[in-house]
Amino acid sequence: MTIDLPAAVADDWQRLGTQTEKRRLSLMTITAETSVFEHRPTADALERLRASGSIPARSLFLIELQLNPSLSTMGLSPSDALGMAAPKARTGFVETIEDDGIIVGDERTSEHIDRPDGTVGHLTVFEADYPVDAGSAADDDDDADAATIDAEAHIAIWPAADTYVMAGGLVPLEAPDDPATLEAALDIDPARDREAIVDLFRGLELEATDED
Repeated sequence: MTIDLPAAVADDWQRLGTQTEKRRLSLMTITAETSVFEHRPTADALERLRASGSIPARSLFLIELQLNPSLSTMGLSPSDALGMAAPKARTGFVETIEDDGIIVGDERTSEHIDRPDGTVGHLTVFEADYPVDAGSAADDDDDADAATIDAEAHIAIWPAADTYVMAGGLVPLEAPDDPATLEAALDIDPARDREAIVDLFRGLELEATDED
């Protein structure tokens, strides 16, 4: 199964990279292919902001999951197993962005969400601290706190055919104090960025689920 950005956001976002990870869950192997997309209008500013990781402070994610053995061979449907899958999916997503240096905090939102096609999924929004390049402000104190900006991470999961599809995004909530010139270039607008994530959720074309 291959999924792409929906038309509502495709023009303003470009694929930055894709990574594949495998995890074991009891007797099942989960292969997650995560594609990261950056915001074209602010790509240069986002690059300047980035400390060392590969995930931009303003980004979208598409995550395709392959399950082996499949749910159907275990007598389960993706919809029936969503309550079990969602927490594991959240954990995997958090680990992926934390590996990139992003600090994930408390859950701000955790709720079921409906797509226009009637598919019911689950959304979680986390508070996050995004590491930024402190430049000359860095000192030699190993215990000094790393420079960060406030952000939030959105991740949602839906049943699709015999597996799940995940999507989400990272939203910067502020610009760094230094350099001040970045504030205008970053164009901080959480409401706009959240709406882009909603457009992503609404516009994804999922394969038909196994429900009658």
